[in-house]
Amino acid sequence: MVSFDSEDLLTTIDEYKITYTSLVPTHYRMILDLPEELKKSKDVSSIRQLLISSAPATKDLRLAIMDYFKNAELWEAYGSTEGGLGTLLRPEDQFKKLGSIGKEIFGSDRIKLLDADRNEVPEGDVGELFYRVPCVFKEYFKDPEKTKEAFEGEWFSAGDMAIRDADGYYTLVDRKANMIITGGENVYPSEVENVLKMHAPVRDVAVIGLPDEKWGEKIKAVLVLNDGYAPGEALAKEIIDSVRDKIAGYKRPKSIDFIKEEEMPRTATGKILHRMLKKTYGG
Repeated sequence: MVSFDSEDLLTTIDEYKITYTSLVPTHYRMILDLPEELKKSKDVSSIRQLLISSAPATKDLRLAIMDYFKNAELWEAYGSTEGGLGTLLRPEDQFKKLGSIGKEIFGSDRIKLLDADRNEVPEGDVGELFYRVPCVFKEYFKDPEKTKEAFEGEWFSAGDMAIRDADGYYTLVDRKANMIITGGENVYPSEVENVLKMHAPVRDVAVIGLPDEKWGEKIKAVLVLNDGYAPGEALAKEIIDSVRDKIAGYKRPKSIDFIKEEEMPRTATGKILHRMLKKTYGG
């Protein structure tokens, strides 16, 4: 496939009785958003194993995946091109630890979460995820500063923030580069995005921070709407009002813009490029 076609994938699974596939959350969402009649017309019962990776997946998305691919076990892995895999969430833990990326894949003492001063954070606190694996890249091409930032001795970070619970399971919070600082408070876009996605009109969303003289950064949400909803000031206000009792006031978007699905900048694997949106909107 030159580009991802959700209907074509289901047809391929049906025709060739595929037993395994690995997709990113965006691709799973595109499958689930297909018309019900179309999904029912495709036999996906041959699928036995599914992998989800490359971006955080919401609890609702995981549940929907497992409901549609009823015969499949869902695995989730965390890792990077530079360092390979670091964690694995097994199928039997999906319901027990919904939202987690699992435990260390290579035993113990392979992951640590560090603060801005490179000190380990307490259990339950957010820290930058560093891990050491048997094989890791040497350096970024012609970028010594980025290479230096990515390493702490033998430990490597792909720039992700995470939390570890009492049972040793890790949960991704967001990309370090995406963090917004507004009024001196840290805001992780993924938290706000997940709350906004609870609202029926919202198909997809990216939350970014833009320069603000008073607050340092102000929060903007860039939304793609589901079919049947028309963008406008009234809907924007309705969506902002819908999160008032779900997140703190400083985390709520100050403004909303609506764009088309094809206008949302993404990587080849479907991740939203927040930095491109910040550039578009003057960040």
